[in-house]
Amino acid sequence: MRRIPRPLLLLLCVYFLTALAWNITIPPYENLDELEHFEVIRYIALNDQLPVHGATGGFHARQEVSQPPLYHMLGAGWVRVWGLPTAPPKVRSYPATLVSCGQSETPYNKSKLVHNRAEGFPWHGDLLTLHWLRLLSTLLQIATLTGTWVGARRIFPHGPIPWLTTAMIAFNPQFLLVSAGVNNDNLITPLTTWGLIVAFDLWERGPTPWRVTLFGLLGGLAALSKLSGAGLLALGVAALFIRLVQRRSSLLEVLKWGAWMTAVVVVLLAPWLMRNLYLYGDPTALRPMLEIVGQRDGPIHVWGDVWLTLRSYWGQLPCVFYPRAVYWPYYGLVFGGLGGLFYYRRKLSARRWIALGLAALWLMIIIAAWVRWDLITPAPGGRLWFPASVSLALLVSVGWGLGSQSTTRLWTAALPLLSLLVLWIGPLAVYAPAASVPLNTPVPHPADIVFGDQVALRGYQARIKSPAPTCLLISEAACRSALEVTFYWQAIHPRSDPVLAVQLRSPVPQETTLRLNYNHWPAHGNLPLSAWPADALIRDHYVLPLPPADGPTQAWQLTVSYFDLASGTRLPLQVDGQAGGDSARLMLLRVPGETPPLPAEDAIAPVDFGGAITLRDAQVAVISDTWRVTLVWESIAPLADDYTVFVHALGDDPAPLATGDGPPMGGRFPTSLWQRGDLIYDEHRFTMPAGVSPRRIAVGLYRLADGRRLPARAQGLPLPDDAAIIWLSH
Repeated sequence: MRRIPRPLLLLLCVYFLTALAWNITIPPYENLDELEHFEVIRYIALNDQLPVHGATGGFHARQEVSQPPLYHMLGAGWVRVWGLPTAPPKVRSYPATLVSCGQSETPYNKSKLVHNRAEGFPWHGDLLTLHWLRLLSTLLQIATLTGTWVGARRIFPHGPIPWLTTAMIAFNPQFLLVSAGVNNDNLITPLTTWGLIVAFDLWERGPTPWRVTLFGLLGGLAALSKLSGAGLLALGVAALFIRLVQRRSSLLEVLKWGAWMTAVVVVLLAPWLMRNLYLYGDPTALRPMLEIVGQRDGPIHVWGDVWLTLRSYWGQLPCVFYPRAVYWPYYGLVFGGLGGLFYYRRKLSARRWIALGLAALWLMIIIAAWVRWDLITPAPGGRLWFPASVSLALLVSVGWGLGSQSTTRLWTAALPLLSLLVLWIGPLAVYAPAASVPLNTPVPHPADIVFGDQVALRGYQARIKSPAPTCLLISEAACRSALEVTFYWQAIHPRSDPVLAVQLRSPVPQETTLRLNYNHWPAHGNLPLSAWPADALIRDHYVLPLPPADGPTQAWQLTVSYFDLASGTRLPLQVDGQAGGDSARLMLLRVPGETPPLPAEDAIAPVDFGGAITLRDAQVAVISDTWRVTLVWESIAPLADDYTVFVHALGDDPAPLATGDGPPMGGRFPTSLWQRGDLIYDEHRFTMPAGVSPRRIAVGLYRLADGRRLPARAQGLPLPDDAAIIWLSH
């Protein structure tokens, strides 16, 4: 008996341990279509028959009822062999409005199902069965990796190319995600991988009854795993056709062996096709599937779908892509390898070119099958290319291997490390519940705010975070200013799962303008309030990018509240034991905006107020009996206090005829938040009594608590009453 080569054994061991880590990390039923595949398997295990659309009872099988059944039958056999529980899954879906599935600006609230700490090891009931089925998928993909190694060694028996070819598949983050889930991709991929190897043999060694039968079996079983597996038949015919072109087989032989392998595929596939024709009037059962998943209702965006599929080929959780920099090494690997294959193409013998040509043909067949499916229903999922993953890996690895064997070895060593990095910044970050800390933990900004007697805010910390220079490594949204906030929650008497609302609201009481509105379950949506521990604080940290806006820099009020999703009713507050409305106002935050330009010409000479503020411009306009005064302030140095602007219409007497006093920008930008270099356009209005006109208008700043004015100086000289005259009657 031949021993497994040590390099292959090492790759398989590292792959198995890495896939096991993904198995444990991904929450139950959060993998790709996992709940539906699990339910088909459970149905077969319990009923000894395949499910039928419209007659599955309480099984949540949905569109997967239409899938070819081989993987599900194998899974049902696995359940029977190990005597695993067949209890129904204990799942509760999040309301759709609380799941941020698809393109979004944060990695929060990506779970589709409600989870709790009881799902951890040791597993029982349906969770035990789920993880054992995930293990079956991992073991099936070992056959993919073994076939990849064998196929690469057939063409390149020496050097590091087989290493890199196998590692490109084993440590592809998306391959690890799929192989750690319950999904029929885990059966078609090994079958088509070995089918490609037998296709090599059909071309190189020639067709024999055993070899043609084996290829037909692989093609039929692959089609019984997923319809795209039927494309293997075209690959086998192409291998025979090449022999015909090379005059190594006659046309009669090609027709005979082609018919033979086709007959084997048809014999395997016909019972399932006839069943579907009888049940649905459609041999492929796609019609009832499309009634569930929906069909494309608009034109296909070719480049967008190809790009999304390429990204998701290397990694995508069901509801979120990874930070953009995660994909760059893989893009470099693929395009560098394909470029190397073209550049060093003259180094390849005719035999190797034909073998690589068969691999490329298989890749094109699978991509064509994907294009057809994407035309029917939107399907930009990279795992749909996995049946030809061996082809892509081989073509890329040959490009690197022909150019530099040392670089090829470096890539092979780097890929396992990259997969662990993706596991850490991907599933571990997205699905991890908020951390819990002891109740006596010192917290910033201690608070005693209770929401509806269910949850209490014990402390918080917040700031507006400027984008880091490395933001482009993450996403475009990461390159905007963001609210970074940490809440310290304590469960009091949780009776429901209310929704947390985090808002940046206008600080002006009468205004309802929002700069940010984040409504989701707390703890990133990964641990509902009803599952929180009673003896700990939940540390709930967020970085929420602010939506693009074209307004000026100003202050926004950070508020938090909880509300019932069904009714929209907010939970009442108690602040320090006293009733406090239904929204907690925590703190004012300065949010950067667009810097307004300075006026082209100064209407007045600059006036200094306390060495901290300069009045740069003032404009007065009269509309009917309303006087509008527009002031332009420039911040020179920070102020600890909030000052109020006075605008006095004066006559001959010191007493003002009318006033337009108020905080800068109507209260939207207190002076304590001003920073050096800020330009503030500040409008005030007042109405004059009928028949009365002012002689002059004076402005300045004073502290509301004691009326003390900031000293005013112009051209180095103090101004009377610390007031700047900005308008004189003609």
